[in-house]
Amino acid sequence: MTLQKADFDAIYDQPDPRAYFSTLEQLDYTIPQHGADVFAQLLRMHAADDNHRPKILDLCCSYGVVATLLKTDLDIGDIYAHYRDPATAPLSSEQLAAADQHLLLEHHRPGAPHVVGLDVARHAVDYAVATGALDAGIVENLELNDPSPQLIAQLSDVSLITTTGGVGYVTHRTFDRLLEVTSGSVWVAAFCLRTYDYQRIAETLRTHGLHTERATRTFPQRRFTGPQEQQWAVSQVRSRGVDPAGKEADGFYHAELYLSRPSAEVDARPLAQLLPELF
Repeated sequence: MTLQKADFDAIYDQPDPRAYFSTLEQLDYTIPQHGADVFAQLLRMHAADDNHRPKILDLCCSYGVVATLLKTDLDIGDIYAHYRDPATAPLSSEQLAAADQHLLLEHHRPGAPHVVGLDVARHAVDYAVATGALDAGIVENLELNDPSPQLIAQLSDVSLITTTGGVGYVTHRTFDRLLEVTSGSVWVAAFCLRTYDYQRIAETLRTHGLHTERATRTFPQRRFTGPQEQQWAVSQVRSRGVDPAGKEADGFYHAELYLSRPSAEVDARPLAQLLPELF
């Protein structure tokens, strides 16, 4: 059997996210929480002098879990418990979306950012918009096509482009097309699994005036589905000259945080000063 990363396509675009969360909870999928925690800090710093509600584009947003964590006082454990609740089992997708909308309103965080989601999974994006997790959702594939006028309009005032699991599904082509139509002050914060090389994306962002820094701390994404996936990940990490000890060798994917900002901002305050706890 060919070794490779597990394929979760079957759960990424269902009419509702029950299969998504029930599957990923079993694998201790926590990267959305790590992402939301970091993105919230970055927004406070980047938008501190802005009187407008900060705006994020979440790339490969799926069902809007990062948006939910940013816009409410719920954590990832609360979300898993909600979808594990037997009371949700008999609900139709429409009834579940209504229940989720109520949950998000009940736990809404004052001053929460405006979140636009971008993904190729139409059911997932539509569901996240219906619940209010996403303020707007765009279904487009920027690996193949230029941004539509609708997406361009949404990007005009974005402060931060984020992704917690997109790299590997999307490449430098998507980032290039996004940066072509965003403002020069946008930041890009990406969590990239150590099995993938971020260098080509960083080089593309540099052509748009953004300098990329990497935090030294890594973040567990999820446990492996089994020994074959772990073997693949360990071999990928080693092929990049990275030591899997204590991370992939211990059974978990680990992601690195890359932050790209205009060069003058990096010179004024490097990432190690911006978020010293990540070093």
